[in-house]
Amino acid sequence: MKRHFSVTVLGAVRVHDGVTPVALGPSKQRALLAVLALHVGENLPIETLARSLWGDSPPPSGSRLLHTYVARLRRALEPGSPRHARTNVIVSSPRAYRLQLYPDQVDLPRFRRLTEAARVLARRGHAATAFALLAAAVAGWSDPDLTDLRALLPGAETVAALRREWVNACLDLVRLGLDLDRPDEVLAGAARLAAAEPLHEAVQAGYVTVLARTGRRATARDRYVEIATRLNAELGIEPGPELAAAGRELRGGPVTGRPVTPLPAGGAVHRRPSGRDPARGGADLIGREVDLAALSDLLVEQRVVTVAGPAGGGKSALAAAVAHRVGGGYADGVLTVDLAAARTPADAVRAIRRRIRRPGPDPVPVPRLLVDRHLLLVLDNVDHLTDTCAGLVDDVVQVGRRVRVLVTSREPLGLPYESVWRLPPLPALTTGPDGHRGMPAVQLFARRAAQARPGFELGIGEVGTVAAICGLVDRLPLAVELAAERMADESLDELLHHLDDPLTTLEPPRRPGQPASPRSLSAALHRSLDRLTPAERWCFVRLGGLPRRFGLDEVDRVCGAAPWWRPRTRVVLDGLVAKSLLTARHHAARPAYTMLRTVHQFAARLLADEPGRAGTAPVLSGGAGWPAPLPARPAGSAGDR
Repeated sequence: MKRHFSVTVLGAVRVHDGVTPVALGPSKQRALLAVLALHVGENLPIETLARSLWGDSPPPSGSRLLHTYVARLRRALEPGSPRHARTNVIVSSPRAYRLQLYPDQVDLPRFRRLTEAARVLARRGHAATAFALLAAAVAGWSDPDLTDLRALLPGAETVAALRREWVNACLDLVRLGLDLDRPDEVLAGAARLAAAEPLHEAVQAGYVTVLARTGRRATARDRYVEIATRLNAELGIEPGPELAAAGRELRGGPVTGRPVTPLPAGGAVHRRPSGRDPARGGADLIGREVDLAALSDLLVEQRVVTVAGPAGGGKSALAAAVAHRVGGGYADGVLTVDLAAARTPADAVRAIRRRIRRPGPDPVPVPRLLVDRHLLLVLDNVDHLTDTCAGLVDDVVQVGRRVRVLVTSREPLGLPYESVWRLPPLPALTTGPDGHRGMPAVQLFARRAAQARPGFELGIGEVGTVAAICGLVDRLPLAVELAAERMADESLDELLHHLDDPLTTLEPPRRPGQPASPRSLSAALHRSLDRLTPAERWCFVRLGGLPRRFGLDEVDRVCGAAPWWRPRTRVVLDGLVAKSLLTARHHAARPAYTMLRTVHQFAARLLADEPGRAGTAPVLSGGAGWPAPLPARPAGSAGDR
C-alpha cells in the first residue's frame, strides 16, 4: 500500500501522490473514486457502486464499465506497477472493490474523527481544546456546497447528509466561540454558515448573536428583521425560541453567557414524559451519553427521527431523556404519547387526543390540532402500528410546520424523509482504569440490585461475575434490570447459574399484594414476533437451528433450496434486520448476520416447540402451506423500559 496518497472529497474530488496531483480521468471514473473514498476501507459490492453512479437504472453494460473504470484508475494510481499487480490501492474481493488507504488519508474520516473528539471534549468541560479541534475540522471543507460531489453523484442522499454534517460542525463551532467569549474568531464562519442556511433558525440566531457581540449591533438588528420577515413570508411562522432569544439580547443590551441554545428546563406545556418522573429527566440513563447527544443534534436538522432497536434495548428511556434535554427549545414543550397499549388505529388516535386534552368526538383531525403548535411529538412503542403511525406522522409534519416527531419502534416507519437512529445494546466498555466496573451494563445492574436489595454493594471480587451476567443477557437494559431485580432473592452465583435460560429466568418477581408486572423479556420478544410476515416468521424460527453468526449459505441450508425460497432469501433477511431481530455486517461481498443470544434462544425454543417440524422446508405454492402456527404470545406484552 502506498502511504503518501491523500484524497479529498469535501471540495473538489482529487487525489495527490505526495504533492503531485493524480489525473483521475473522466467524470464517471472520478465518481467511482469518490464513492470508494466516501467508504474507505469497506468492500463495496459492484451493485452498490453501479447504483451510486447511475441510480436505479444502470446501463446493461454497467458491470463491464465499472471494471474498465477500476482498471484505468489503478493505472493512474500505480503507473509503475505491472498491470496484474495494480491491486495495492483499489483492492478486489468477490464482486466488490475497496479503497485500501488509512482513514486519515481521506479528508472525510479525518473531519469526522476531529468533530467527534471535539464533542466528547466539550461534554467533559474542555471547551478550549474542543474549539481548536472543531476549527481544524471545519477548515478541511473547501466547498461546503460539495459542488463537485453533487455533479458527480446527482441525487445521492449521501451528499445532502454530508452537508448536514458540515452545518452541525459549524454551528457547534459558533456556539463554542460564544461560550468562550471569542466571537471575533467565529464571525467569518458564522457569516458563511448563515449565507448557506438562510432559513435555519439556530444558524441565524448564532450569526445575529455573533454580530452583536463583535460590536455590529446595527447589522445584527437588520439581520434579525430580515430573517424574521423572511420566515413569515416564506414559511408563515414567527421566530422560534433560539432566534427570539437572540432578538431579546439585541433589545436588552449586552448579555453574558450564551443565549443561543435555550436551557432544557422549565414549564413547557405537556412536558412530562409519559410514565417517567419528570424530575429525574433521564438521570438514570447509563451508557447512552453519545446517543443522547447525537439524537439531540439530529432533531435540530430533521423533522422525523426514529429510534429503532431490539426489544428491551432502552429506546423509551432514551427518548424520554432526549425530550427532557431539548424540550425547553419548543414553545409548546413536549407531547409524549405511549402507544404500547394501543391495538388499533382508532386506539392510537384516541391516545393522542387524550394527551392533547380533546378526548371526545371531534371533527378536527389530529394533524389540524397541531397546526399552530411548536412542539416535539414523541410517539413511544409504535412497533405494532407502524403503518398507521407512518400515515399520521406524514400528515402531522405536512400540516404542523413547526412540529418535530421522535418515534421509538423496533422498525422504521419507512417515510422517505425519516432519519433512523439504530440503538444497539449497551456498549461493552472493558478498557480504562475501571475495567469491567466501567461497563455501563455493570453500572446499571449495580444500581438496580441496590434498589432490589438495600445495602447491596458491588465488591471487587464480584465485578467479573456481574459482567458475565450482563453478557449473557446481551447487555440489553431491560434484561439487565430484570436480572438485577432477582438479587432480592438470589446470590450472584445462583443468578449466573440460572441465566443459562434467561427467557425463563427473567420474569419479573411478583411481590405479595402487588399485581404481576407487565415487563417480561419473553413477552417483549413475542411482541417482535407478532410484527413478522409469514415468510419472515417461518425463516426466523429456522434460524434458531443455526449458530448465532451465519451467512447466506447456512440460511439456505436450514430453509431449503427449493425454487420458491432462493429469490426471497435476501428480502426476508432484510426484513428481519429492519425489525431488529438480526444484525447485518456488509464488510464483505456476501453479508454475514448475527443474532443476540437471547433472540437466538427464543428462535431455538420456537423451533423446538413447533408441532410436527421437519428438517427441511415445506414445498410452498403461491405462498400457501406455511407450517402450523407457533405457540401463542403470553399475556402481558411490554415495550422498552
